[in-house]
Amino acid sequence: MIIKDLAKVCTETIEQSSFTRAYHSTFKLYHCTTELLKEQTYRMRSSIYCREYSYESPISTDSYIERDKYDSRAEHFLLRHRVSNELVSSLRVILPNKEKLCESFPMQEICSHTLFEDDNRIQKLCEISRFCVAPRFRQRSSDGQFLSSYYEQDKAGRKSGNISFIRRKISYPQAALLQGAFEVALNAEILDCLWMVELAHLPSLDALGFDYHILGSKVDIYGGMQPLVFNIKHVLDSMQYNSPACWEIISDFGRLQQMANELSKNDWQANLVNS
Repeated sequence: MIIKDLAKVCTETIEQSSFTRAYHSTFKLYHCTTELLKEQTYRMRSSIYCREYSYESPISTDSYIERDKYDSRAEHFLLRHRVSNELVSSLRVILPNKEKLCESFPMQEICSHTLFEDDNRIQKLCEISRFCVAPRFRQRSSDGQFLSSYYEQDKAGRKSGNISFIRRKISYPQAALLQGAFEVALNAEILDCLWMVELAHLPSLDALGFDYHILGSKVDIYGGMQPLVFNIKHVLDSMQYNSPACWEIISDFGRLQQMANELSKNDWQANLVNS
């Protein structure tokens, strides 16, 4: 029995390592620290939020840019497909507005909750928003809604002088975006994140072990969105057990897990001293 269990663990470790290599050879994460990269996120958002779904309007009638008042103090991330150089997905992370805490996040405008009445709590929050995915990289009908699989055509070898191809399944294509978002939050000493998620995505988050809490009723925007709040440490703890391959990408091989653990410990010690 012990030998069988050990063999199973070894097999799972090899498969996870192979998956991680395939993932990082296929996608590349960009932290948009230049205006050129930021403009690419605004253009991608315009193509999806404005032209495809008509959820938002571009900044002008002749513009292909979607931007709002939160972008100037947000951290933006892009995920790019290495081979084609196409944009896969993007999101932004908004930190508290120290000058006016009551106007920190988009969610404060559309969601009424006691969480937003406590300035001390607002200072320990961030919000993930404007998450979008290019049409070519969205899920198949058989996949989960969120962090679903992308199918890459890959060389399998030569047969009778011809190169054969296989359809390689690469799960969690947008996982690296969450890695970037989590790192921004942790560097700001923030563990709790707000997120407006499409209702159809919730079962997929559950399947990944993504530990979250419902924050009030659903909001009638973008076809129906559910406000959530989650703790980064709790998400990583749960995901490490339920979805280790995804955890490896989002935690950057456990690096962000260590940061979250240390920050959580420091918060606990500070609360103990002040109690």
